[in-house]
Amino acid sequence: MPFFIFKITAAHDLEYLGEEEKYRPAREKVRKLRASNVADDGATFRMVFAKSVGQGEKLLTASEPDDKIIGDD
Repeated sequence: MPFFIFKITAAHDLEYLGEEEKYRPAREKVRKLRASNVADDGATFRMVFAKSVGQGEKLLTASEPDDKIIGDD
């Protein structure tokens, strides 16, 4: 399974940027994208290990539950 690279805008929109078969090249690509992002537009770059672009998008947009139970009341 490849590593898919996405740009996530401040409005939480995903933009597919590419893929890498191995972890290290994907990590380096994301680091370079983060370093070269001089626009302060709130965008970030992420990579995700998935079977397809669609599954990667789903993993990145999945929200965590807001109501976490930490112990008994």
